Amino acid sequence: MLEKIKKDIFFVSRLFVVLYLSLFLLISYKNYIPALILGIYFLNNIYIYFFSRPKFLRILATIFDVTLIPLFVFFSEIFLTLYALTVLISLYAWRKVSIAFLLVIVSSILALYYFYTTPLILTANLLLFLGVFFSSYNFEYATVIGKERRRILKLKKDYHILLKEFSNFEKEKKMFGNLRKIFKLLRESKDPKEYLSRVREEFNVRRIRVIPINKLDNEITTNYEEGTLIVNVKLDKGYAQVIFELDYPFRLKDQILITALIESAKLLSVMVEGFEERQEGKQALVVG
Repeated sequence: MLEKIKKDIFFVSRLFVVLYLSLFLLISYKNYIPALILGIYFLNNIYIYFFSRPKFLRILATIFDVTLIPLFVFFSEIFLTLYALTVLISLYAWRKVSIAFLLVIVSSILALYYFYTTPLILTANLLLFLGVFFSSYNFEYATVIGKERRRILKLKKDYHILLKEFSNFEKEKKMFGNLRKIFKLLRESKDPKEYLSRVREEFNVRRIRVIPINKLDNEITTNYEEGTLIVNVKLDKGYAQVIFELDYPFRLKDQILITALIESAKLLSVMVEGFEERQEGKQALVVG
């Protein structure tokens, strides 16, 4: 609620600045540069208020307040436009003191540009800008807002930490659930073929192949082009390569699924002692 009120106040204040400066464009239009500057400033604020408000745009809006409006005052060559900066000074004095003081300095430089020949008018303008700054600054309110901001930022940080921990907990819970399923499939299967068939159905794998290999190179290999997961497993007698062929390669990005398939491949060693030797070579198992 507080953030919404602040957003509305900033938008309405900037809108008053635009309306004030637009009147001077109607009164005395000398060149296109002030009109272009004001147009950019206005459209930026409209976009931020109605369509988007990421952090970098909030920073950009502040930069535009400090740069575009002073540039308009300079290029318009109308000294009365200088007083539009008092609205921005008052706007930032209760929220961002450093920005407000920077606007006071910029306003003073522009006042010097316009009134360097008349010291009394220059002094009056400097006193005006400083007066607006100090009268708009509420020490108690700023202190409370500062404490609240720090508290909210801490709560947001703690919330993100809890959210991350909860996400990790959910992930571990799913992995543990998959492991329980795999042990159940292993317990209820009579032979390796039935076990792999159940694994294939449970995790929606297109095909599973088990072939003998002479040695273990990489324990786990993924091939995104072919959509395959290759797990090398050590058996009591020799080594096996379990190849999971998935329907879609993007499923290889599912870490929970990949962990389950790897565990199911490693548990194959409980049921398979090794490969039988035949005349045509070692036996291979294909499911799917």
